[in-house]
Amino acid sequence: MSRFHRYYYDHLVAIHNHLRHELKTCLRTLPTATQPASVKSSLRDVLLFCRHLQVHHDLEEAVIFPSFAAVTDISHWSHSHETLDHTLENIRQLAQKGVDQDGKDFTAEKDTLVEEMQKLSDIVLPHLSDEEFLSSPEESIKLWPTEQEMRRAFPWMS
Repeated sequence: MSRFHRYYYDHLVAIHNHLRHELKTCLRTLPTATQPASVKSSLRDVLLFCRHLQVHHDLEEAVIFPSFAAVTDISHWSHSHETLDHTLENIRQLAQKGVDQDGKDFTAEKDTLVEEMQKLSDIVLPHLSDEEFLSSPEESIKLWPTEQEMRRAFPWMS
């Protein structure tokens, strides 16, 4: 196994851990926010997390998935990304509505938003783990046996 296989995996896990942390923080703080200012702040955090997840998602679609799809079946990843797109859009709309209302009179919508965030968590967390498993050095070396092959698959990492 090359250092590059390890580097790719460590880089991916670091990004995923950041996304996990943001999601966990949103799920912890949003339900307990009661004052309009704290609700609005939590909603802004939700929108920021959505942007981070969307950027990661778009990069995967454009760069990562084609490399994997060339060497193994990842069709199940596409399905979870389709579900993720729909759920993310619902979350963004609800959160933006609450921000636009300055966090006021948002109790019913907040409960719905928390449910949508939990649904997103149920989609995202297994997906991240699955990506990490396939990207682990022990697995990725089966797909790209040499560092040279791995670098060709992921030239942007070099």
